[in-house]
Amino acid sequence: MTTNAQERSTVAPSPAHKEELKALSQFLEGTPTAIDRQIPYLMSPAGDKQEIPAEVYYLLTHIVDALANERGVSVVPTNTRLTTQQAADHLGISRPTLVKLLEQGDISFSKVGRHRRVLLTDLIGYEKDLEERRREGLREATQEAAHDGTYFDTPTDSNSR
Repeated sequence: MTTNAQERSTVAPSPAHKEELKALSQFLEGTPTAIDRQIPYLMSPAGDKQEIPAEVYYLLTHIVDALANERGVSVVPTNTRLTTQQAADHLGISRPTLVKLLEQGDISFSKVGRHRRVLLTDLIGYEKDLEERRREGLREATQEAAHDGTYFDTPTDSNSR
């Protein structure tokens, strides 16, 4: 199977393969998660083996799990330009909120005519930055609570007073 790396590909789960997908998902779920000691590989129908990177193994595991649970899977090149609605859907926010993020410079975008387009790589970068800021905020709050001696205090419910 040869595909152009620029193509988008969406696969919907096939009811005809439901049991095979469930069995494969359970098999993969039962494999060791620390595969650095063992090299994953694929085997062709002719019995030829090909080593695969751990990232590809994990990706295949997620794809099989999604299909086994009757969720479709899309594979999209990271250099794909998304509409503002597609970008908002990817982030799980409204389109107006996404447009605000674009206009304030939080996420890079380009314009095609009057329409904004967002690179998937820029969205992924924004998600990573946001996650790191959240983790740093949690770290700071934890350190502050530990310093104040309130780390193990139980929050009080204002209605129970």
